[in-house]
Formats: sequence, structure tokens, C-alpha cells
Amino acid sequence: MKFGVGVDYSLKALLMLADRYPSTQPLRVEEIAAVQRVPENYLRRLLIELKRGGLVLSQKGPSGGYMLARPPARITMADVVEIIEGDYMPVECLEDAANSFCPRDGGCPMRDVWREVRDSVVGILRNATLQSLTERRKSVLMYQI
Repeated sequence: MKFGVGVDYSLKALLMLADRYPSTQPLRVEEIAAVQRVPENYLRRLLIELKRGGLVLSQKGPSGGYMLARPPARITMADVVEIIEGDYMPVECLEDAANSFCPRDGGCPMRDVWREVRDSVVGILRNATLQSLTERRKSVLMYQI
């Protein structure tokens, strides 16, 4: 039930881009990878997926790189999870048609609880925007000073 490292790396990169928003100066993959200590080649693949998903824009050339495609307040953790991993499903039986019964025993008494778990997690991720994450980080840094 845990999210893969791709979600973590993607969010770290997006938070760096959010810190620079609304700057039109792109951030190079090499710089993001070095600062975040993530594998550069893997990060490149993730950023391509995020671009396909409409979260980032890219600019080619010597001064190229990536920037956010929309404001940080309009990009959620749920958006990132969906692009990188697909729909969040804590258990396999939720992947079936919404009203079907569990194939193992003709009905699962836990299915409604698993739906609630899924809906709660997705709701929390939908409420966590890049902007709210950067604000949290800034408030933590202020308390550490």
C-alpha cells in the first residue's frame, strides 16, 4: 500500500519548480537531480511523464529545462500519484467494476471499508497542493531557526 519512489522523486522535483514559480526560467534536470539526490536518468523519465500529464512544460536548448505548467495551487499530490502510478487502489478487488462482488467469495464484508480508505487517501492527496506543501516547508524552516 505504499507509493513508489517515483512519486517521491516527482514531488521533490515539482516542489523545486514550485519554489521558482512564476519564473519562466526553466530548471535543468541535472540541477534538480543533484539538489534532491535522485538518479538523473530516472528523473528525466519521470519529468517526461509529468509533461505528458500536463504538470510541467519543457524548454529545449542550452538554457532549457522544466517549469510548472500551471500554478502550484492547482497541482495536487493526487495529480502526481495518478500520473506516475495510476489510480490509487489499496486492494485488488476495488479495481473491478464498482458494483461487482469479490471474486474470491461472492461478496466481501471489507470492501466498503476499503472504498472508504481509498476515498480518504485520495481526498487527502487532492487537498495537498504544491503551494500548501511549500508553505508547510517554509513554516517548518522558520521554526528551526
